[in-house]
Amino acid sequence: MGAIRQSLSRPGARLIVGAAGVGVIAAALIVGAILVPSGSSSPVIEQLASDSPSPSPSPPPPPPPPKVASPINGLMLDRAVYDSLQAKAPLAVMIENHPDARPQAGLNQADLVYEAIAEGGITRYMAVYWSTEAGRIQYVRSARLYYVQWAAELSAIYTHWGQVEDPGSVDVWPVLARLGVRDLNGLILGEEVGYRDDSRFAPHNVFTDTGLLWRSAQAHSFNGPPILEPWKFKEDEPQRPANPAERAAPIVNVTFGSPGSDFDVTWYYAPAANGYVRSLGGAPHTDAITGEQLTARNIAVQFAPLRPSGIKAYNIIDTVGTGPAVVFQDGVAKVGSWRKDSESGRTRFFDSAGGEITFDRGRTWIEVVPTDSAVNY
Repeated sequence: MGAIRQSLSRPGARLIVGAAGVGVIAAALIVGAILVPSGSSSPVIEQLASDSPSPSPSPPPPPPPPKVASPINGLMLDRAVYDSLQAKAPLAVMIENHPDARPQAGLNQADLVYEAIAEGGITRYMAVYWSTEAGRIQYVRSARLYYVQWAAELSAIYTHWGQVEDPGSVDVWPVLARLGVRDLNGLILGEEVGYRDDSRFAPHNVFTDTGLLWRSAQAHSFNGPPILEPWKFKEDEPQRPANPAERAAPIVNVTFGSPGSDFDVTWYYAPAANGYVRSLGGAPHTDAITGEQLTARNIAVQFAPLRPSGIKAYNIIDTVGTGPAVVFQDGVAKVGSWRKDSESGRTRFFDSAGGEITFDRGRTWIEVVPTDSAVNY
């Protein structure tokens, strides 16, 4: 453009270009008028640069997500609630299942429940609380070492009333010490852990609540946050497409090796809730306080070696290693395996292709059964 302006300023330029050049000159004048406004001496490139928008400031970092998944049951929690829970460690509370201890209370408020045989074919529960609270938990009983190993994988505070102290493979104290598991033992701490219901006979009469236990935990500097490896979680799929690796499972019967006994468990799929409701010993298993039937979103049946310890009637369950498993969710059964790499490592569940199973958000029951126990569905 500078060359054009220079040629137009020279005398006789119109004679050189001739009549045919008039249109070119006129066009150049128009372009010049557009690019170099009258009265401006700035170069064209400077004018264009001045018209360019200035770089916008960097956007602020995105706010934290409004909800965060619980690492134990996968439920989505408000960010403020999740942050407030960080000060607490999970509680892992031993609850008995002797017929004289029924009905229990507090199992339906747990994030996660383990069930396994203690001795004599009698099962016992370990209920885990972190994002939930229970106003009454009944009835609390003594420790067994394999439950300690499950509590360790959740960095939970192991809560019990007494323990096996016989020397040898069933002694709980060395396991607690070796794994660094924090424990609240009612036999030692008394009413820091629970109270006895004088209307009932011992030992089936100790009750507690999560508020008391978390206050006692804080007094002993047993604080959070929980340190664990979360499972994978997903949204509900009650109408999932047919999958040849799965089969419908509207009824699940877990016998614990004693079909038809007081400890025989049956779960019934409830499509409206996309979960299972529980019966025990042939009758609906209900909560003593609310009267509600117990429920689960997932049921993980873990087949694990159980053998006599040789010390009284106590058993040993091999929690470390691998073995068969079946996970029930969304009304179907997934056959696969479980694996736990160390005493404090997380138990994980895998499908038949080796992929880690993704759980529905909500309460999971882990039914740990002997390897020869019948599970019908």
